[in-house]
Amino acid sequence: MPTKTTLSLGALIALAGAQSAPGFPVSASQQLTVKYGNNTVSPPGELIPRGVWYAGERGASPGLLLMVDIDVPRNGTRVPLLHWMATNVTSQGSSGALNVPNSPVPYLQPSPPVGDVPHAYTFIVFPQPANFTVPAKYLALAQNQSLRVGFNTSAFIAEVGLKQAIAANYITVQNLTGTAATTFPPARPTQSPSATPSKPAQFTGTAPLSMVGGATMWAGLAAAMLAGVAAVAL
Repeated sequence: MPTKTTLSLGALIALAGAQSAPGFPVSASQQLTVKYGNNTVSPPGELIPRGVWYAGERGASPGLLLMVDIDVPRNGTRVPLLHWMATNVTSQGSSGALNVPNSPVPYLQPSPPVGDVPHAYTFIVFPQPANFTVPAKYLALAQNQSLRVGFNTSAFIAEVGLKQAIAANYITVQNLTGTAATTFPPARPTQSPSATPSKPAQFTGTAPLSMVGGATMWAGLAAAMLAGVAAVAL
């Protein structure tokens, strides 16, 4: 019988020593908390094969969130894939719960191929520029998932004028639900982290997220926005 886990979403206390995945082109000044069930990702990069949510820095100004996998196998090498782009992200009152009113590029669940090496998924939040609009060529990614492959984070940042990232974290996900039916390119060379991780803060606010599935299997993900507070059902 499937199990059901309720996740919480809340505020992140400002911390030094943030970390994006080794090899990711951008670092941040604070750590972003990522939580799977009752497990808070610590240290950054912890391998957890289940669904994810996050909490970000409090602040009145809106933010822009990216989620990027940098380990997608393609033509004998590893390339990035954009899993999520959310705009106008803000924290809600004293709870710090996140409002995610817009996802120009909707959330795409982590789904590394069976038998491949663990994939690194970076979550990173930037201050959103005033009067920001997503260029049309990136909006096309919402309609055609194949266009998400090869997403160039550095080029996107330069094109839309993003400044220093506020917070970041990453998780690694591996699909061990079967036997590989193909061969994969070598894993990316291990690189030194961009910063020394600190112990993540605990969640304080709550928002309902339901997850149904086995301990090592990804369930399907559907995004739902409830009263302006982000909620995700797996």
